[in-house]
Amino acid sequence: MSQKEFVKPVGLETPYRRGTAFVESKQGDDLDIMPASWNCPLDYDKMTVVIDSTHYSRKLIEASEYILLAVPGMGIQKEILYLGSVSKNDNLNKIADSGLKFFTLPDCDFPLPEGCSAWAVIKLIREPHNEKTYDLFMGQIVKAWADSRVFSNNHWHLEEGPDELRSMHYVAGGHFYAIGKRVDVTL
Repeated sequence: MSQKEFVKPVGLETPYRRGTAFVESKQGDDLDIMPASWNCPLDYDKMTVVIDSTHYSRKLIEASEYILLAVPGMGIQKEILYLGSVSKNDNLNKIADSGLKFFTLPDCDFPLPEGCSAWAVIKLIREPHNEKTYDLFMGQIVKAWADSRVFSNNHWHLEEGPDELRSMHYVAGGHFYAIGKRVDVTL
């Protein structure tokens, strides 16, 4: 049977269900963090992320020149789900209530969330039309780090690291998929 027999239309709102990233924003001492599936590489050293105008993070992003993107792992599923379900508009203690832990690095102004496999500081490339019309923010990566247990020599090797660092894809309603096993293909 051909694959064509299994291809069925899906709702146009479903393609966002992909790799989840944390978007961290801050202005002064005001910090917010939220999971966002609407993130994407734009180039080798540029990223995009969509943040709706109603999100608390949005006002911090608009007031700042930088955001932090992080790749959360399976070990912090409950924290991710909580941070995506509760708005700081409604609960100013959202981050503390989530239980997410952070650490700092000397050359980074953002606290880095624990349980992630990679982190990148992004300097925003301001495009007011895209930001207002499409909620789309673009930026240049200016600093980046990765957990050496799952990334070294410029390559991911998640299958060799702890399961809790495997990245995930959000489906809906608290349902995630962890990245699977490595498959090598040669010609």
